[in-house]
Amino acid sequence: MLPHTPEAARAIEAPERTFATRFRVDWNRDGRFDHALSDLSRFVKPWRREHIVSSTAPDELLLIEGHAAARLTVPLTGDIDGDPIAVQFAPYNRDSLLFGVDVEGAEVELDVAIWTDEHGFEWFPQFRGVVRSPATDRGDGTVVLECLDNAEKLRGLVQLPPYALWERHLQRGFKRGQLIDSSSLIDLAARAGGFTMGPRGFSWPDELSAAPYRTGVVLSVPMHGSILPEVGTLDNEQGIHRTEAWETGDAAHRARAEAYREGPHGYLARQAVPRGEEAAGFHTYWIDELDRGVAGAADSTWVLGGWFYWTGPNVDAATAAIELQVRGHRFTLALEPSNGAGLARMQYATSFDNDQLGGDTYERIDGPFSPLPSEPGWHYYEAAFAWWSNGDIEMRSCIDDRRQAPRVVANRATTAHIDRLSGLVTIRNTWAVSDVAIVNGAAKPPLAQITYDTTPAGTAQVSWGRNRATHTLRESFEAFTLAKDVASAEYGLVLFDESGRFCFYNHDDVVDRQATTVRTFTLDDLGNLGFRTTLDSVRNVWSVTTTSARTVVGIAYDLGEDGVPLARAASGELLPAEFIIPARSARELFIQADDHTIAVNPWGLPLIAEAAPWDQQIPRHGRQVYTGTDYREGTSASTEQKFVSRGLVRLWVWNGWAEPVGFVNPNGQPRFRLEGSVVVEDAEKTWTIRNEASIATRGERVIELSGKWLQDEWQTRAMLDRLVPRIGNPIPVSDAITVPGDPRVQNLDCIAIADQGGFGHLRTQIYGLTRSVDDDGRLTDTYQVEAIAPPAPGVWDSSSWDSTFVWS
Repeated sequence: MLPHTPEAARAIEAPERTFATRFRVDWNRDGRFDHALSDLSRFVKPWRREHIVSSTAPDELLLIEGHAAARLTVPLTGDIDGDPIAVQFAPYNRDSLLFGVDVEGAEVELDVAIWTDEHGFEWFPQFRGVVRSPATDRGDGTVVLECLDNAEKLRGLVQLPPYALWERHLQRGFKRGQLIDSSSLIDLAARAGGFTMGPRGFSWPDELSAAPYRTGVVLSVPMHGSILPEVGTLDNEQGIHRTEAWETGDAAHRARAEAYREGPHGYLARQAVPRGEEAAGFHTYWIDELDRGVAGAADSTWVLGGWFYWTGPNVDAATAAIELQVRGHRFTLALEPSNGAGLARMQYATSFDNDQLGGDTYERIDGPFSPLPSEPGWHYYEAAFAWWSNGDIEMRSCIDDRRQAPRVVANRATTAHIDRLSGLVTIRNTWAVSDVAIVNGAAKPPLAQITYDTTPAGTAQVSWGRNRATHTLRESFEAFTLAKDVASAEYGLVLFDESGRFCFYNHDDVVDRQATTVRTFTLDDLGNLGFRTTLDSVRNVWSVTTTSARTVVGIAYDLGEDGVPLARAASGELLPAEFIIPARSARELFIQADDHTIAVNPWGLPLIAEAAPWDQQIPRHGRQVYTGTDYREGTSASTEQKFVSRGLVRLWVWNGWAEPVGFVNPNGQPRFRLEGSVVVEDAEKTWTIRNEASIATRGERVIELSGKWLQDEWQTRAMLDRLVPRIGNPIPVSDAITVPGDPRVQNLDCIAIADQGGFGHLRTQIYGLTRSVDDDGRLTDTYQVEAIAPPAPGVWDSSSWDSTFVWS
């Protein structure tokens, strides 16, 4: 129920009521609603809003789950300067106030107010969404606006990266710390439409997004229940939360055994590893650099930011919390409790070895310090760098809103080493971490113009999930489809509330709302009640099919199986290319990765002897080099490869020979392979859960469940254990009920129906709400409800059916 004053409650529940409607449209699309026709309230009399939960579970399961997208119908009637309102919506009327305005897609707001004698009208939000279609009628001069809620803003695509449980960790008995919380997937879907519980985050003037600056986010990792990136790509190397071992350790290990904890604004965040286990607390990613050239030049603008939990002095170790490597140099956000500070740090490479780790030498350059907070808790930390062409290195550090002015701390030549790991980011969860992002401006926009707002956006409410996934593949989904499908797999619910906020409720949330009754109605309010029962609702044998997956080191690209790489044409299009490298030159090529490849091995392909075995399995990583039919020995042809955007691998091949080289032997057999981390799906597994008490009474009645997001058997069993008893008996159902409208009441609210001496006192939960105002201003609600308490004893024997049943 929406917040309200006692005066509003009395007025709404009184026999005589006075309501008002406010309807506004943001025709200018700037959030100010200041167009001459933005406020259409005086043209509105009747209107109708429908917000019904649509189930995606099998029809037999009468549960409040699935998704709900609201629809609003608003007829407009009246005149403007003697002409009917319809004239203003004529698309080719040059005299219209809306001429040249894109009507479809404009944001709308509808609010309802109740008159109170004490303080006038009290307003309640009822709908936030967009205009879907205007219908004009020249005959009667009316306009009907059909509007849909903010689910329309989630019609774009969200692409998930591939991920699965690393087999090397599974072999050591570590599984739980690798699972994906379902809320993480829903969070990624919501963020695709701009809805988040998290901070408002980075911003900069619009002109910095365009050339030459090209300022943008090159890595974003929310950590809201998984390590999946929102922007950027996972690398091969990932640390592991050793939950199964740590939960049986000492108190310090047990306290941090689970991989996720409560984050800065109520969502999940990556837990810190226990003190002494820092070697396990890291995750690596590649920035999204396609067409930006950012990893090709260290002299650029970089801003590294993230939320970390400060536990206080002498608890957690110092850490290079976020570290970015570019052309041999390293840019770091360092957190150092012993110094009581967070700071920007650059490691300037004075020498660099591109062929092995550990052969480099660095000069450490520390930027300004920002004192750590005085109290433990979640805080935003930032390190910013601008390396100018004259060699000046400008740095800035920040904690929360304490943002320093950038300061030049050193001057060093802008050396660009050949670096196969350029663009690699390491995030360390030595401290608990959330909402990591890196911003780059290729042409060095001023650091002072890149800011960060720590205020929660408040445009989403995402509960922690009750399901866990073992894997994802590289797939694109409509954002709202992904959210509702993941929610439905655990019998949760996604919808947008009356304020336009994206909401995910897990099944426990739905049940918890049943504890509070917000209104009580009598038969005088709603008329009659009727019930029917049917065996169709009984299911007592659940046959469930789940599919899990693992990450293994395998063949990520095979020239013989996957075809030639792509090259950039003059138009910029990537087209298949002849895989020949000219003499004494390098060539940039691209590989479109398949949906199972997480990352590729960035190190150069070893040369495979001409007589060495080459079959379906070996080698995973290697090449044989030929000029025509002549095999080339030695190391004068080398490679490096990495992801530069979601799904696209950049392959750089250098040929030091005096002749062109290729990778096909005299028999026409391709000889070029890249290894990488690859998702391998396990065989489907089908298992059953039985409700023996129901079977003894009703006989076996089977339901079969399967789907993309039913993956881990243990987690799925835990979810279903709460549902199985409920579906084991017949469920009475009734028609919808109509009552005097209450603008405070929302979907999932619990209402009571008092029928003393009849069906008794029933408590019900709303899962469908239709609210309308008629021409006379009367507000009416029609509810679809599920009963959550049995009728009074003596009407029906409460032991003969479950404690919950459904009205539809």
